[in-house]
Amino acid sequence: MNVHHDDIELLAALQTGSVEAFDHFYHLYREWLLITAMTILQDQEEAQELVQEFFIDFWQQALYKRIDLNTIPTLKNFLFVSIKNRCLNRISKDETRKKRLSWLQYPPYITPDSRLEKNELRAQLEGAINLLPQKQSQVFRLAYQEHKTRKEIAAVMDISEETVKKHVASALKTLRQLLEKIRF
Repeated sequence: MNVHHDDIELLAALQTGSVEAFDHFYHLYREWLLITAMTILQDQEEAQELVQEFFIDFWQQALYKRIDLNTIPTLKNFLFVSIKNRCLNRISKDETRKKRLSWLQYPPYITPDSRLEKNELRAQLEGAINLLPQKQSQVFRLAYQEHKTRKEIAAVMDISEETVKKHVASALKTLRQLLEKIRF
């Protein structure tokens, strides 16, 4: 049998909900997907977690039903693109979190030396956040204090990811202006 024919048989078995087919699929592609993810992420533990999440989603969300081998040359191509995109999303998410953390750790003002100054600065930041419009304040808190992604915030607040992005940008701009005034 050629690879394409094997892929069709495997997908057909998966479509029936066969646990044995999924087990075969898992053992057939797990190591290859792990190597692919490790190559992109350069982190074995993170790659293992990502591949495991992929297999869970593949089975629980029936991702195999979305595969059309008439438009995708092989199952392996679909798997590669899926893992690559998940890796890129993870990297993007990590970079966003790092930016958020760096802004909180290194704000655009002088870092206080004493505990009293830190408490005063925290109170000033909290006061500035409270001056934001309610939605902006809520979005900012979810993004920077609870470290939620745009997608998670959009789901919680029942708004679009683009709206979340605009609220965060506006909140940051306003907070910078407010904190600049306090600094001088």
